[in-house]
Amino acid sequence: MLDKIKNMSKKQKIIGVSIGVIVLALISFLIFKLLWVIKTPTLTLVPTGPLEVSNRDEFTVDVILSDLPKNIYPAASVTIGFDKNKLEFTGTKLGTMMTHGNTTIDKNSFDIPLWACNVEKANQIGQINTMYLDMTAGKYSYSNEGFDNKSKNVVLRLGFKLKDSVVKGEVYNLTIHDAVIATVNGDKERTSLATNQNTLRAKSSKIVIQK
Repeated sequence: MLDKIKNMSKKQKIIGVSIGVIVLALISFLIFKLLWVIKTPTLTLVPTGPLEVSNRDEFTVDVILSDLPKNIYPAASVTIGFDKNKLEFTGTKLGTMMTHGNTTIDKNSFDIPLWACNVEKANQIGQINTMYLDMTAGKYSYSNEGFDNKSKNVVLRLGFKLKDSVVKGEVYNLTIHDAVIATVNGDKERTSLATNQNTLRAKSSKIVIQK
């Protein structure tokens, strides 16, 4: 092996070194990407299973968070796109992830907030803009004390109904365009969870109509 390397031309050695550097860089990138995927909290849309084309009952889509680092999060927002010609958005529903409650009465008090949303506007533009804001400057903020990744991980639920225009076998995208779970000094300290800062991942989903 050493003889082969010694007998290589200068050009061959340069090419070999270049290939080695590229391979190492690619491996490093893949490792970094894998660690980022594993460590970064993820917001995932989880709909109910495939729906019958004749179904006109309300169904829900869970917005689930994989992890919530230790911090105080007084504000959060999510923007989700949907097919307004096929789906009717009916509003936000309570999840299971908790904020601090009225600690003046009970220091261990927790609450599940209902996120604000303009339902009519959402159906007009095919985009849900929903948010939660703690108006008490920290008293009713999210924290990891009100979270666990098994039973208290549903940030909120989204209600929908199928419209008469749905067709058997069609698939309708639900897309997270933007999401933020913000700390007070998140912009300076990069402690906020935000898709546009790569501190929060987002997994969109689909509504499937049975064939």
